[in-house]
Amino acid sequence: MTTPEDNSKAQRRRFVLALVFTCIAIFALLIALLLRSEAAGETASSEAYRDQLATALAAPDWIIGEKLSAQYECNACHMEGDGSAAPLFAGLGDVAATRRAELDAEQYLYEAIVYPSAHLVAGYTDAMPNNYADRLSLSEIGDLIAYLQTFRAEP
Repeated sequence: MTTPEDNSKAQRRRFVLALVFTCIAIFALLIALLLRSEAAGETASSEAYRDQLATALAAPDWIIGEKLSAQYECNACHMEGDGSAAPLFAGLGDVAATRRAELDAEQYLYEAIVYPSAHLVAGYTDAMPNNYADRLSLSEIGDLIAYLQTFRAEP
């Protein structure tokens, strides 16, 4: 016969087991996120994006890039307001090559679109969608890069 004390012990054991499994699951998730962010950082070198950029920049059209920027509402964070939500596009064509010493302007812009978590501009959080590699073709990414390079500092 089971006593109330036995039931209480069994309930405590189930609770402890559930807690342990929950902790293990959270720990595994944190490890997976850490590995993912490290993998994104490993892609950044002068050669990392060469093949993709060759395709993307085969015949870029900045006008199509402008339309894509509007379609994906990039302007909401990168053109409107005071720049507190995201780095503004203003002057981006001039500074893109200087943001990461190991990347040229096109490589930096490609990385910023496809792997936005790989490098965060100082003072900003990781808020940009990270699924543009799935949503855009390489040609469209090239169009966006061409468009972003039209943003020059005021004379």
